[in-house]
Order: sequence, then structure tokens, then C-alpha cells
Amino acid sequence: MQKALIAVLFAFSASNAQTVYFHQDFEKTTALVNPQPDTGQFSHMILTAPELSYHKFHKGYLKLVRSQQDSATGGIIRAMRATPFQPAPKTLFVQITMSAESVQANAVNAIYLYLGENFDPVNNSFPGNDLMFSKCTVNFLKDSIYIKDPETQRTSQSIPVKKRITLTWVLNNSNSMLNYQMPGELEERVVSSGTYDLWVDNEPVALGSTAYPGNSEFSPGKLSNFELRFRNGLGEIRIYDILIREGEQRSLPAGAVAMPNPVTGNTFAVSTDFVDLNTLQLVSSSGTKVPFKTRPLQKGLSEIFTSGYLAPGVYILNYQDLQSRRRNFKILVQ
Repeated sequence: MQKALIAVLFAFSASNAQTVYFHQDFEKTTALVNPQPDTGQFSHMILTAPELSYHKFHKGYLKLVRSQQDSATGGIIRAMRATPFQPAPKTLFVQITMSAESVQANAVNAIYLYLGENFDPVNNSFPGNDLMFSKCTVNFLKDSIYIKDPETQRTSQSIPVKKRITLTWVLNNSNSMLNYQMPGELEERVVSSGTYDLWVDNEPVALGSTAYPGNSEFSPGKLSNFELRFRNGLGEIRIYDILIREGEQRSLPAGAVAMPNPVTGNTFAVSTDFVDLNTLQLVSSSGTKVPFKTRPLQKGLSEIFTSGYLAPGVYILNYQDLQSRRRNFKILVQ
């Protein structure tokens, strides 16, 4: 799935980790579709008119192109996880980094993003509201795009062509409140049961929108399928990264390392409540110091990232705790 997957070796149970259901940064261009997918694979990539609309996996991004205006004659592109996420999520934190490289005409609801259940890879008609937890859309203007929340009709600001943005979607299908933090922010936000928040970069598009559109009934599996459907408009869309993980933030034991954070091959997270950040030192197995930077993710949790991908091998992160005692733990890069 990635150039390097960082696995942190830690002394407590992996049950403390957030579940990652899907993550793909397109560092590789093959073996990305499988009806029985792993966490880095789509279950289906569907083209209803491949001579007019197509997709291509490039190193670093997925390209989606439509050359005719409407879905009836121009075809539909569907990127799916129709194989249910397991275990069935109660909450989800979704981030999609994308850009519109070219837009040739106005188009309402050019792209749909769906989260629901029982999505059918054979039937190309719209999934009904009874299958849906939530959806949002990407809309085309002459030289820009914008994101829309159909439930509230609220929209993002206009996004120029070629500008890379990150769409963040936080969804709560549990019976309790969901606390989350936007990456790089310390402020804690809350999503009520049966609602969702939608962001473009750090701009809220809709907060607390009601899920279950129409007369859709509650189902514990309502967050088990995902689909991106490019079905209208002309142009080229690039998808650089898709992350779908559990939304709930698990508590971390004192002094423990956070579970692997599969964002890129050069980053991982550590619990910092009992760590003197000024003493952190990352060392390779040969004893070479590896430069890195840190940034806060949430209270008590920081991200460590290097400028480039780490070569496979074992690394040591040295630090002092708040009593000035020297500590370290191993990091395995595969």
C-alpha cells in the first residue's frame, strides 16, 4: 500500500489502536483492485463507457477522466469498497486529498461520495436512501469546483482548478457522542449520534448534519461501504490519498507509543503526556541519527515525520520521561 509502512513495536495490546479500514496513497500502481480487498485495495473499479471515461493509476495519484457531459452518454466511473468493512464501523474519520486538474463546463453533482451499506457493484443506478448513511458532492464550475452537503445545501468556497484540497468527513453511527480533532489542531470537536461533520481543509462545510437521508432506518452496518462516483461533467480529477479509519480516539496507556499511523511511509505518532519532546532522538540500526520534525495531533499525542521515506529496517526512538529517565522503543519499517 505504501512505500514504507511504519509499525511501532509496543508493549500493550493492539486493541488500543484505531482501526484503519482503507488507506491508499498510490505509491504503487498495481494490485489496487480486489473483490476481497485488503486495507489498501478497492473492491471494484467500474467503467460503464470505457471508451469515453476512464481511470488510471499513476505513481502518487489516481486519475479519473470524463470526456462527455452526461452520465447517459459519457459513462460513469465508480471507485468502490463494496466488500463490507470489518468489523462494522460505528464511527468513521474519512480524509480524501484531491484536485480538479481540468474542468470544461458547469456540472451539478459531478461526483458523489457515498457512505452506506449493501452497495451493488453490478447495478449502476443510484443507491437508494435506504442504503445510505450520508453523501456529499463535488460540483463543477467553469474554472473551479466546490463541495456541497446535500442534507443542508451548504457549500464550500470555490476551489480553483489544480488546487489540492483535503476533504474531511467525520461520521457517527454510534449511540454516544464522538469526539475528534482536525489534524494539526488541539481543539476537540463533537459529533452527535446519527450526524456527521464535513470539512474542506480547515473550512467547515456542514457541522452536525443529520444522517440517514429520507426515511432511511437505522442499521449497525450503515458505515460499511464506500463509493466515489464520477457521473457528470467533463474534466480530470486526481485523487492523491484516501484514508478511512475508525473515528473514535482510543485512550493510550501512560508512556506508551501510539499504534501505527498509516498516513505516509515517513510518519508515526507517540503518546507525549509522559515524554520530554526536547529529548526525542530517532536513530537507525547503524547508529545514524535521522532528522525529523514533530507536530501536535491532539492532546497527549504528537506526530513525528521525516523529510523522506524511511528505508526498511529497525529504528530506535530515544527520549527522556518527565523524571529525566532515559527511555527508548523500537520502530519497524517494512
